[in-house]
Amino acid sequence: MDIKLVNIDEVKPYNKNPRKNLNVEKVAISIKEFGFQQPIVVDKSMTVVVGHTRLEASRQLELKQVPVLIADMSAEKIKAYRIADNKTNEGSEWDFPLLNAEFGDLLDVNYDLEKLGFDNQELESLITYTNDDTVDVVDQNEVAGAEANYIIQYNVIFDNKEQQESWFQFIKRLKEIYPHHETIGQRLIEYIRNNEHG
Repeated sequence: MDIKLVNIDEVKPYNKNPRKNLNVEKVAISIKEFGFQQPIVVDKSMTVVVGHTRLEASRQLELKQVPVLIADMSAEKIKAYRIADNKTNEGSEWDFPLLNAEFGDLLDVNYDLEKLGFDNQELESLITYTNDDTVDVVDQNEVAGAEANYIIQYNVIFDNKEQQESWFQFIKRLKEIYPHHETIGQRLIEYIRNNEHG
């Protein structure tokens, strides 16, 4: 693949792009944090095939040059690829226990999770996620005989970023104190039991 840097003004958006609601702000944060790891794909006239959001984010960041890959395809295939790329990006979902573990590793090194593109409410839900948060991962035979099986999820709302950071540090500290407990829920319960007064 021949990827080259070009003047950003040479790259033109496709004026009939069917994909809307471009997440420009989050992509700009990602490019600023990780650099340009994925080129903008253009046709021979330098019109964007895929990468409209990256182009808009680059403009927001006031970049002078962007990396492009010129697609060597017919006009019909380019039109089809533009649609297929947007559609195939929808066909994925998170493995929440694995994502939760990855977040834990990043918190261990004090990485700013806000740079990952999640909003505060999403981060809170994902960081405090445990396997008990969904019945799908519970043995249904065990659940069937129980008189009650309550699964409760709380969202913690912070007044500012400092409060949120303190909470993340607390979650990290719980992992250090109770390394043998697998979930944040178990660690919280153990912490409460060990710190009750009277």
